Amino acid sequence: MFDLLFELAGMIVMLAWIALAASPWLGRAKPIVRMVTGAVVPGALALAYVALVAMSWPAAGGGYGSLDDVSTLFGHRGMLTAGWYHYLAFDLFVGTWLARRAERDGIAPLWMIPCHALTFLFGPAGLVAYGLLYAAKPVRALVRELERRHGPLARFGLILFAALAASLAMAAIDARTLGGVGVWVKPMKFMASVALYAWTTAWLIGELPSGFRASPAVRRLARTIILVGAAEVAYITLQAALGQPSHFNDSTPFHSAMYVLMGVGALTLTACSLPLAWMIGRHAEDMAPAYRLGAVLGLVLTFVFGAGAGVAISMNGGPTIGAMAGGAVVPVFGWSLAGGDLRVAHFLGIHAQQVLPAAGMLASMAAARASGPVLAVAGTGMVARHATTGIAAVWLVALAYASLTVLAAAQAVAGRPLLG
Repeated sequence: MFDLLFELAGMIVMLAWIALAASPWLGRAKPIVRMVTGAVVPGALALAYVALVAMSWPAAGGGYGSLDDVSTLFGHRGMLTAGWYHYLAFDLFVGTWLARRAERDGIAPLWMIPCHALTFLFGPAGLVAYGLLYAAKPVRALVRELERRHGPLARFGLILFAALAASLAMAAIDARTLGGVGVWVKPMKFMASVALYAWTTAWLIGELPSGFRASPAVRRLARTIILVGAAEVAYITLQAALGQPSHFNDSTPFHSAMYVLMGVGALTLTACSLPLAWMIGRHAEDMAPAYRLGAVLGLVLTFVFGAGAGVAISMNGGPTIGAMAGGAVVPVFGWSLAGGDLRVAHFLGIHAQQVLPAAGMLASMAAARASGPVLAVAGTGMVARHATTGIAAVWLVALAYASLTVLAAAQAVAGRPLLG
């Protein structure tokens, strides 16, 4: 009997899933199909589930108190069939909800077909797939905006993020390590960092007057970032594939020379923030004052602290001070928890170009909201006062951020870890 119930439910639900996937193209029949897949079939399965549990539980034994209890419970064929009905009912209900949600979110029906397949076969994996589809919408919008602002840098960043995804897949199947860390960790960090640098530069170039974006100075700046960034990432990735270190590798004259060239390349990349800061300060007259100030300060601090911490790491012969190799580290970032680590200050330094422009943008938005309601009553004096407040807020954030970076560097030099 249980075999028949298993096969019957599976056949009905399979037909329901096919109808659900095809429903966007069924015209007037679509609401009926989704009522059947979202209510009728799950409801019938739910009633059958209740009946199976009522009949089988007393004889099954076990329970939900431990894994052994669950194993005993579902060792009974009646309870196992009930579990199958539970699985089918909830997954079909969720799949129908996702189909309705996809229409509301503007996700193309073709994209939902693999999402439905995953929900049917693997349940929660379908929810994850839909979450990725939903998250892809603002990402696509961001990429389009970056493409409008500066196409070559936008595409370069996109290529690096695609390479990051490929490296992540390689890390899942390649168990080799260097210094106790997976060989693909360093390439992934540099891919993410250079991609974010390229996209931030593209965004800020977009704040320049449209005519100036095509100037020789902007073209040279973008070309330098792309060529130097690509060379850095390519060499680091090649060394990872070979299972060899890219940094502090003096095993041969070639590797020593390449390490020096990498240092020059890193300095060149961070130095690119300075001419961009000058361009924005000189030409980006349409930017809100607080936003403009945040962009300039962020770019300058990126060079000062990013390059400064990088030079300190090189002179130290490594990022850690007073820490033994293989000790505890901060997850994802890899910063030492056993001693000082200059990479903390370096991280803060190179990301000043994202933090401070964002702070300036938020301050400008706050000033605009505060000025709007009082504009008609107080006149331009009140607006100017709010703008001045926004500028002061950016200076305060910049001072706090610089102090935090200096503190992180001092803590590393003293041999103290970030935490603990």
